[in-house]
Amino acid sequence: MAPSSDIRWGIIGPGWIAGLFAEDLARTPGSKCVAVASRDLGRAQSFAEKHGIARAHGDYAAMAADPEVDIVYIATPHSHHHQHARLMLEGGKPLMVEKPFAMNAAEAADIIALANQRGLFVMDAMWTLCNPLFRRLAGRVQAGDIGTPRAFAASIGPMGGPKNSRVSDPELGGSFTLECMVYPMNILAGLAPNLLADPKVTASGRLTERGVDSASAIHLSNIDGHAVMSGGFVPGADGADISTFRLVGDEGWLAVTDNLFNPGRALFSSRGGELEELAEPASEQRYRWEIEEAANCLRHGRKASTLVPHELTLSVMKLLDQSLIQTRGRILP
Repeated sequence: MAPSSDIRWGIIGPGWIAGLFAEDLARTPGSKCVAVASRDLGRAQSFAEKHGIARAHGDYAAMAADPEVDIVYIATPHSHHHQHARLMLEGGKPLMVEKPFAMNAAEAADIIALANQRGLFVMDAMWTLCNPLFRRLAGRVQAGDIGTPRAFAASIGPMGGPKNSRVSDPELGGSFTLECMVYPMNILAGLAPNLLADPKVTASGRLTERGVDSASAIHLSNIDGHAVMSGGFVPGADGADISTFRLVGDEGWLAVTDNLFNPGRALFSSRGGELEELAEPASEQRYRWEIEEAANCLRHGRKASTLVPHELTLSVMKLLDQSLIQTRGRILP
């Protein structure tokens, strides 16, 4: 494709999150959605009409074979990410896969291995790692402005979790740990990978009658320090705006004070200097940053993102596996 041409996106799984993604995609220069696919053609057509998308497919194989699609965004339930990612990759499509990337580390490794074998781009849709303020904070930490990271703490929620929704259904991969703890795990990996070096993992959770972890707490510790993260679903609640995190180093600290998922404001203390308030212009287009990152990678022929590298995705999935063994007694599914 020409460097100046639009990146043409396809979406499979036209649900709520896909709708938000499509809205941001339509407002992101250099990218456009040209196709959507669902197992229900009527649902795909309705989504296409709502979002001004040219083509609707009634099966996923048609998306994999669509010559007008440059990259596919997988927004189906994560219980099906592995199956659908393989189908798209076997059809020659680069991918962005909605979080969690897969149900477990083995599935994630298989997707990445197939992408590498086919010479195709694949990226975990962890938009927090592409957020401008997060990238600014990561740069400061990597420059040594807070010294060596020693302690991390994240609190999520209470998050909305209707009883009859996907997040409560074990057949669809319902799990607070997979659905939400994947965020602080990725944030920790992006800011302080030293705290993820061979950590001891301790985790606990609250299980529903259907065996789904509706809340969990995870503690990681190693020779460098420790990390703790916790949260849970509360039916009818939407507490994303009170989800925060803090990172303490031996020469300073930082704290995101507004929104763990899409940070816009933070406090930063470096080497005994004056406390700084950092901010980036707020954007309602929270998916824009990951869309731009994937598009830039495709234009430059990259097979992986440097902001969300494969190694980071795999390390996080392995830690989630260990956490789920303790929380639910087994790796999912």
